[in-house]
Amino acid sequence: MTDFHRPGLQPREALRADLTADALGFLRQYGLHPAPEAYLAHGYVDLCLKAWPTAGGLPLRLAVRWALWTWTTDDLLDGGLGADAPPDAIERLTHSLRRVGAGSEWPAPYEHPVVHALAELVRQTRAAMPDHWWQRYREQLDTWIVAARDKLMHYLRPGRTPTLREYLLLRPADGGMLLAAMWCELAGQCITPHWTDPVVHDLLDAFSTCGILTNDLAGGTGEGETFNAVAARMADDGLSLEQARREVSERLEAEERRFRWLYSAVRRGFPAEPLPEAGTATTNYPDLVLDTRRFALLLDQFRTALTAWTGTSARYPAPRPRHPARRALRNVLVSPARRTWRAVGRRSRRTRLNGDAVL
Repeated sequence: MTDFHRPGLQPREALRADLTADALGFLRQYGLHPAPEAYLAHGYVDLCLKAWPTAGGLPLRLAVRWALWTWTTDDLLDGGLGADAPPDAIERLTHSLRRVGAGSEWPAPYEHPVVHALAELVRQTRAAMPDHWWQRYREQLDTWIVAARDKLMHYLRPGRTPTLREYLLLRPADGGMLLAAMWCELAGQCITPHWTDPVVHDLLDAFSTCGILTNDLAGGTGEGETFNAVAARMADDGLSLEQARREVSERLEAEERRFRWLYSAVRRGFPAEPLPEAGTATTNYPDLVLDTRRFALLLDQFRTALTAWTGTSARYPAPRPRHPARRALRNVLVSPARRTWRAVGRRSRRTRLNGDAVL
């Protein structure tokens, strides 16, 4: 698709300053965080600039705003509403998010600030992106909102650890990694026409699983961390914490190898595929192939930037030891914001990262 508002030669510091001002204004305007300056001081703008180094202008601003909105809303649905929030209040909020997220109506003045922020994001994004992309994003957004609500209501509020089956049924949608993948499309202005292609589908699945499991290992099984793979394995089979973490680490390493395998297939395989059938429009075919290859590259850059961020962010004043077997790990997860709201002092064999979602 056509690129627009791409800054090209804009000095990096000027772009960083512009993006920081926009992000700060967005957080302040809708009250998405109680201390927006301190929140951004953790390095989220630099994270986005490293994840999307060739993006700029409106696409980049929208991608960053979606990331900030998703991470702060995830925190809200993860317990920021308060332990005593009545279930009907949670249902009203999620109903409003789903209704406004669908673009069907504007929120009432009394509705939660995250709903008003969502309405403005929907309006701006629908004006900037093709309808077919927006419909795909809207469906994934709705899936994420429902999954976040279900996790809160059925597991976090009652403090219940899921079985492994329950975890596997809900966690991929709650993880938000497919939303993060579409932020890459938005920021990079390279919408893949092969989203449902079997190899691209598997690449996205590996991308999601790697991020989710990495986040779960970072979370451990401390207070408020019952909904993750480590806790599920301990509850299901009575494994010790060390045994469960080892098992999840091995699974993550396998998923990382799978991602690299599929990434190579997407980056190198599409230029060799057959051209469309005779009689069909082929003018844009090379661009469509290039968009899919660029999309795969952006996924890898996004993960790499997040990995670097976890080792340098001001959110983590002390260095976090890494497991020797994970030194080459380049993937991480979707929502750096979640840990902003939690006390995290856990170490052990893990790579500290962000929070969830991604998502």
